Amino acid sequence: MFKRALSISLIAFGSLVFADTSPRDNLPDLGDVTASRYSAQQEQDLGRMWLKMFRNSVKTVNDPLMQDYIEGLLYRLASHSELKDRRLETVIVDNATINAFAVPGGVIGVHSGIFLYTDNEAQLAGVLAHEIAHLSQRHFSRSMDNAKQSTIPTLAGLLAGVVLAATAGADAGIAAITATQAAALESQLRFSRQHEQEADRLGMETLSKADMDPNGIPSMFVNMNANMRYARSKPPEFLLTHPLTDSRISDSANRARQYPRQVYTDNLNFQLMRMRAALQHSKNPEDLLKNWQDESGVNGEARRYGAVIALIALNRWQEADEQLAALLKDDSSRIAYQLAKADILVGQKRYGDAIRLLQSQLAIVPNNNPYTVKLAEVLQLDNQFDEADKVLSLQSRQRPNDPNLWYQLAEVRGLAGNILGVHIARAEYFILQAQFERAKMQLRYAYKSTVNNKIQQGRIKQRLRDIADMEEKLKNL
Repeated sequence: MFKRALSISLIAFGSLVFADTSPRDNLPDLGDVTASRYSAQQEQDLGRMWLKMFRNSVKTVNDPLMQDYIEGLLYRLASHSELKDRRLETVIVDNATINAFAVPGGVIGVHSGIFLYTDNEAQLAGVLAHEIAHLSQRHFSRSMDNAKQSTIPTLAGLLAGVVLAATAGADAGIAAITATQAAALESQLRFSRQHEQEADRLGMETLSKADMDPNGIPSMFVNMNANMRYARSKPPEFLLTHPLTDSRISDSANRARQYPRQVYTDNLNFQLMRMRAALQHSKNPEDLLKNWQDESGVNGEARRYGAVIALIALNRWQEADEQLAALLKDDSSRIAYQLAKADILVGQKRYGDAIRLLQSQLAIVPNNNPYTVKLAEVLQLDNQFDEADKVLSLQSRQRPNDPNLWYQLAEVRGLAGNILGVHIARAEYFILQAQFERAKMQLRYAYKSTVNNKIQQGRIKQRLRDIADMEEKLKNL
C-alpha cells in the first residue's frame, strides 16, 4: 500500500511497484489462482471482518460524493480486470498522506491525501488497478499456502500496522508491520516480489483495457520519487521490495510504451475531487480561495469549483452562488455542481428550494447516494423528520454496509420519535464498526419494544445470532 511516497501492500502483498518490463512469457509461474486451500467466501468473510475492525480504529471520510467517485472508478477498473468476484467494499481514510491498500475479500482502501499527490485520474487509477490485481490473483491465499501458515503474520498484527500507518505516521506503522513480518522475511520476500511483478503487469493491462493511460503508472512513480526526498526516513528495503530509483521509473515507462499511443482526456470529476480533498485537509480555506482565484491555465473549471466550495465553507453564500452560476450554465447535469447549489440554498435557509432541486435530480438519477444523503439532510433541517426517515430507510436497503448512512438514519429516527428504528439503526452502525457488545445492547432494547410484534422479534433474534457468528469468527482472526 502507499504511505507518504512509498508503498507497503497488505498481508504479504509487498509494496506497490510497477518496475518489471520483462515479456509476459518470461514472468515466473505463480501457480493456479484458484488452487488454494482458502475459498473465495472465506476471503470475503475475512475481508469484511477486517474492514469492521479497521473502521473502529481510524477516522474515515464522510463525503458521499468522494465515496461515489472512488466506487465508480473501482468498478470501472474491476470490469476490465481479471477479478471474478466484484463484491467490492471501499473505505476512505481521513489522512493527508499517500496511501492505498487491498485486503482479501474485495476490500480496497485509500487515504484522502492520495488526491493531493496525483495529477490526473490515470495516476490514481494505476494505484487502484494494481490493488485490484492483488485481489484478482488471490495473492493473500497463495501467500498463506506458500508458507503453510507457519510464518505468515496474523490479521490482527497486520491490522495494527495499517492502523498505525493511518493514525500515527509512517514510522510507527512500518515498525509494527516489520515486527509481524520479521520471521517470514527470507522466504516470503521472494514470493511477494513475484506477486508484485504480476500485479504490476496486470494493473497496466487493466488501465489499457479501461481506456485509461498506462503512463499514469510511471508518472505516479515520478511523483513518489519527488516526495520521497522529503520523507523523514525510509522503510526497510524488504518492505519496498526494490528501492525507488530512476531505473524503476524508466522501466515502468518502457512497459507503458508497449501499449498503442493515443490521446487521453483527463476526467473532470477527478479534478473536482482533488479540490474537495485539498479543502478537507486545509487549515485555512481563505488561502486556498486566493490561490484558486489567482491561478490561470489548465484546470480552470476545477479551480472555479474549488473557489465555490471554499466560499461555501466560509459561509459566503452569495459569492459562491455567483461563481457557481457559470459552471451550472455550461454543465447543469454534473452532480458536484448541483450539490454545491443545494449547499448554497441550505446556507441561505431556502430549504424548500433545496429539497425541490434534489428531488428533481433524483428523478433523473434514482438512488444516487450523494443526492439522497443530501436530501435527507435538508429534510431534517426543515423539520421533516418522517420524510427524512423514509428517504434514508429506503437507501439503507441499497447500501446496507454504509456506516455513515446508518449513523445519519439513527439521528433522524430519534428526531422523528421512531424509537425502535433508532435502536435498529444504531445496532447496524455498531456492527459495521465491530462494536458488537454495543450492537447487542441496542438490539435488546429494540426487542423489549416489540412485545406484540413476533415478526420483528424474530428478525432481532436472527440479527443477534448473526452477531454471535461474527464474534466467533473474530476469535479466530
